[in-house]
Amino acid sequence: MGQTLLVCKYVLREKFDHETYSGKNDILALVVSGSFQVDDGSGMQVVKPMEAVCFREGKTYHRKVLEPVALYLFRYPGGSNILPSGKLTFQDTQRIASTVRLLQSVDASDADGTEFRQALFNDIINQYRLENPRQLPPLAQRDPVISAAVAKIDENLHKKLHLPALAEAAFLSYVQFSRRFKAAMGMTVQTYISEMRLKKAKQLLSDSDISIKEIARSCGFANEYYFSNFFKAHQNTSPTEFRTLTKTTEKL
Repeated sequence: MGQTLLVCKYVLREKFDHETYSGKNDILALVVSGSFQVDDGSGMQVVKPMEAVCFREGKTYHRKVLEPVALYLFRYPGGSNILPSGKLTFQDTQRIASTVRLLQSVDASDADGTEFRQALFNDIINQYRLENPRQLPPLAQRDPVISAAVAKIDENLHKKLHLPALAEAAFLSYVQFSRRFKAAMGMTVQTYISEMRLKKAKQLLSDSDISIKEIARSCGFANEYYFSNFFKAHQNTSPTEFRTLTKTTEKL
C-alpha cells in the first residue's frame, strides 16, 4: 500500500547533532554522497551512497558521520512496518540514482512538487519490497493451513477470491479462518490480498507494456475503472502515471 509522506528534505551533515537518536514518526534516510555508520542494536554498519537507513519510531539508534554526508530524509507516520529497521540496500542502484536526480530536479524547480515527491518516495519503497520479497512470518511458516491458504491466494490473484471459500478450503469456519490468518500473518485476509494485487500490478506496470485493461484482469479486477481507483487509493498516483514515472526513471 502507498505510504503517506509527511516531509521530504535534502540535508548536509558534517556531524549529527545527536549521535544517539530516537525520534517521532519513521524516517527513511537515503544517502546521496558521503557516508555514516549506524547501529540499531544488531551491530554497527556503514551506509554509503545509494544506500539507506530506516529509523523506526521509538527505537534507539547510534550513528556517526564518517565523511560529510548528503541525505534525502523522508518522514512518514510510524507504526506502518512498511520497511525494516536499520540499513537498506538496493540491487538496482542505477534506478535509485535516477530517483535522486528526479528529486533534485524537483528541488531546483519553482513548482510545487509535493505529489511528485510522494510518488518518488513510494517508488523507492516499491523497489525495495520488490527486491526483497515478503517472507512468511514464523507463525505462518509453522501453520500448514495458513501457508497453504497464502499459496492459494498468491496463485489465484487473477480470480475473485472470497473469504468463505478460502475458509471452506481450509476446513475452518469463516471466523476461525479469519482469526487464524490474522494471528499468523499479522494482517487480515483482505489486506493481504490487496497488498499482493498491488505488488503484482506494480511489477506489470514497471516491467511490461501490456495494457492497463489487461493488468486489471490479471490482478483480479472486473475492469480498469475499478483497478485505477484501487491503485490510486493505495499508491496516490494513477497506474498510467506510475508507469510513466518508472519508465522515465529507467531512461534517466
